[in-house]
Amino acid sequence: MVYNLHIIQIFENKGDVMNFLTTGEKLKRLRTQLNLKQDDLKSENVTRGLISMMETDKRDVTYSTASKLSEKFNERAEELDIIVNVDEAYLMRSPREDAELYCLRKLQDPGIDKSSIDGIFEIVNEYDLVEVKAEAYCKLGEIYFKEKEFELACDIYKKAREIYIDIKKNEKLGHVYWRLGVFNADDLKYESAIEYYQLSQYYCNLYKDFNTRKLCLYSLANSYKKLSKIDLALETIEKFLDVCDEKEDYRLYIFAQGIKATCYEVKKDYNKVIETYEIIILKISDDKNVFLGYAYNNLGLAYSAKNDFEQSMKYFDMAEKFKNEFSKSNLSHTLIEKSEVLLKENFIDHAIKTINLGLEYAKKYKDLEYLLKGNYLLMNIYHELNDNEKLEKVYINVIELLKLTKNTKKLKDLYNELALKYLRQNKLEICEQYLLLSKNLK
Repeated sequence: MVYNLHIIQIFENKGDVMNFLTTGEKLKRLRTQLNLKQDDLKSENVTRGLISMMETDKRDVTYSTASKLSEKFNERAEELDIIVNVDEAYLMRSPREDAELYCLRKLQDPGIDKSSIDGIFEIVNEYDLVEVKAEAYCKLGEIYFKEKEFELACDIYKKAREIYIDIKKNEKLGHVYWRLGVFNADDLKYESAIEYYQLSQYYCNLYKDFNTRKLCLYSLANSYKKLSKIDLALETIEKFLDVCDEKEDYRLYIFAQGIKATCYEVKKDYNKVIETYEIIILKISDDKNVFLGYAYNNLGLAYSAKNDFEQSMKYFDMAEKFKNEFSKSNLSHTLIEKSEVLLKENFIDHAIKTINLGLEYAKKYKDLEYLLKGNYLLMNIYHELNDNEKLEKVYINVIELLKLTKNTKKLKDLYNELALKYLRQNKLEICEQYLLLSKNLK
């Protein structure tokens, strides 16, 4: 029977408490489990009495002694067909050092969950592992980010930031500020995201964190694009492309080209948009690459802008088919943007059905940006159709979504629109309610 004894030698569980072993406890446990007597561990300058004192933690283990003992343990383990992986470092580590090593290994697990991190925090507090605590906060923040709990993720990452500042680990701040920017960007707070990205760039340059700087440049360009700061977006994405490797950073390289194409779209250079995406598609060898759905989608938009609706619908259909199979979390984007082409062709009922389907996917995957986009499209449609009943329902949906973004300006504008709408209908009481809501917004 082959098993790894070393893993169970680091700690023992006493009830709900994890107890990391002292050097003496490790020695005694290894000796007992390998069926060795103290006399069996004797060697030159390592007497039975010394072994006894080390096992009771009355004498420290020197490197030379640890080397001799680990050799004895490994020889015995080989005889018993047991893997122990015992070395000098293992025998000489203190319980605090073992606790730190254990926590760091656990935090490297990509599948770690909140309950496991809670357990790490208990160990961290018991052994005062301050830097590990910051690492645990970062990992917990990433979990909440994946759950689209952006504000909570930010709050947790800020705790990590404060720890790194307190212990003067400023070289970590480039990464922390980049992630804070990403969390804000995914919460549609692009101005705040840019501020964090700029801080990240400062610390990355100061401490030569080139990898984070590269990733941050990509994120920064994307936020500039979202705010329609097109020249800054193009300038920044070119900086990213200058430092990225097309093969090593293949995925980001492809998406960076997508940002360029989107910028050309804003500049209404649709031929350049189409040319860029067609070149990128030729570079993609994997027919399951998620960028294909993105490229098909945006080719649909480009041809729509040129009023070539046949080609536009062709690419939107390709995007819908691809995302339905490989990228359902982004399917709402294609459905809602496809509906805009249907509206141009005056297929109103088909457009409404497509938007509502897109909203179902956006809600399922907590895609706030496209929940807003789809509802704003419905708002415009029902306004044109003069369908006040459905329009009012959409207004309420948008208000609830805007509350999540804490975008008080847009919320105030919407309250004022509703107040004016009810004023025109001579519904003065409801009009006053929305005026008061608008007034009370800070």
